[in-house]
Amino acid sequence: MKFSEHIGKGIWAFASRTLQPAYAISIIMVARAISREEFGTLMVFQTLFSMLFTFSDAFALQAIVKFGVEPLVKMEELVTVTTLLFISFLSVSLTVLLIFRTFVASLLDNSALADLLPWLAFFAILTIPRVVVVKILQTNFQMKKIFFVDFANFGIAGVLLAILLLNGHIHSALDVVHITVFTGFLSSVVGTVLVRPYLKFRIRYSRAMLARISNFVRYQVAMGVTTTAQQNIDTLLVSGFTGATGAAIYGSAKMLFRAYDIVRETMVLFVFPAASKYYSRNDLSTLRTVLEKSVSFLYLILIPGGIVLAFGAPFIFHLLYATKYDASIPIFRVLLLATLLFPIQMVFGVAMSGMGKIKELFRMILLSFVVNVALATVLLATVGIVGAAIAFVVASGVQALLFLFYIRREVGIRSSQLLTRGLFDSMRFLREHRNKLFS
Repeated sequence: MKFSEHIGKGIWAFASRTLQPAYAISIIMVARAISREEFGTLMVFQTLFSMLFTFSDAFALQAIVKFGVEPLVKMEELVTVTTLLFISFLSVSLTVLLIFRTFVASLLDNSALADLLPWLAFFAILTIPRVVVVKILQTNFQMKKIFFVDFANFGIAGVLLAILLLNGHIHSALDVVHITVFTGFLSSVVGTVLVRPYLKFRIRYSRAMLARISNFVRYQVAMGVTTTAQQNIDTLLVSGFTGATGAAIYGSAKMLFRAYDIVRETMVLFVFPAASKYYSRNDLSTLRTVLEKSVSFLYLILIPGGIVLAFGAPFIFHLLYATKYDASIPIFRVLLLATLLFPIQMVFGVAMSGMGKIKELFRMILLSFVVNVALATVLLATVGIVGAAIAFVVASGVQALLFLFYIRREVGIRSSQLLTRGLFDSMRFLREHRNKLFS
């Protein structure tokens, strides 16, 4: 596995993942333009949407990538069954959410949220085609086309929000939701066009395929609930303890921190299908190389970046928010401690899923989730909002250690290579290509 062989796809994959942080810049502009209460409501709305679709991905859609790389699989059957499962889950979830929207809003101490939840359902329905076709494109390693699908969603949404903000037309969370609903639908249209060379739009239901997917998602469903909850429970707990204002303060820090999701999602694009492919063929040597290089390259990127962000946090927050969210700075710095854990947590968690070790993965994520909720509840009541950040970092540490111990036993990962292999490979790549780079 040579780094140079995959650099082109890697660039497109990374470019695709940068669109969400670019969109986040427009959301930061929104934070400056609207009240903290409205911004807190928007943060909770986006958190609920993220939880809904991350769970849906684990429930059904990840099976497209898991089985789509296998040569004998019929894509029409695979996509038909996974889409039906996806829509079934989404229908039940949205129905429950709409029926109990007043209770949900009261639980999160945000009465304005009740009026936004019908828009959440509308947004989810229009986004269904996009999330399905992205999985199909991912299976075929079509990173360039994934970029254009994501650009139709996040890129255009960011541009429209910036224009409307400059012209004074954004005043509430609902104004932002209107834009995201439109671009969500647009990205579904773009994705449907781009996926046509890889899929014939024919319904091909198969009971055998349903049985196979059901066996795969048996623990994936429980894991999806736990993973999604762990990634977002801190924002919801903060809202429940402190209301919309507290959610805005914590959300502004968490939004900047979630720029690291670029890396997480890039890992999913490459590590999941690679782990599925090489583990199914018992090619542990290649799989070991993929995982060691992935973790090592992440350390090269994340550690220096985290140090710079920690020292530069006051300047960054004043530049983005003026002094409106100074209370978010210590929260952001605490969250940055998780960058010491992310390379192992990101790569090995995705690898275990690709290897089909769903039961084991679920147990580890459940344990770290319990730690997160218990610690966050205690610390929010005693030390305030920063307690949620502390709980998040501790839970990330628990999860990373569990992943490391398992992968080292299963694949034979060499711990020393996790820090050095990426550095040596980068130096070798630069030596081999320095004439081209500096000519």
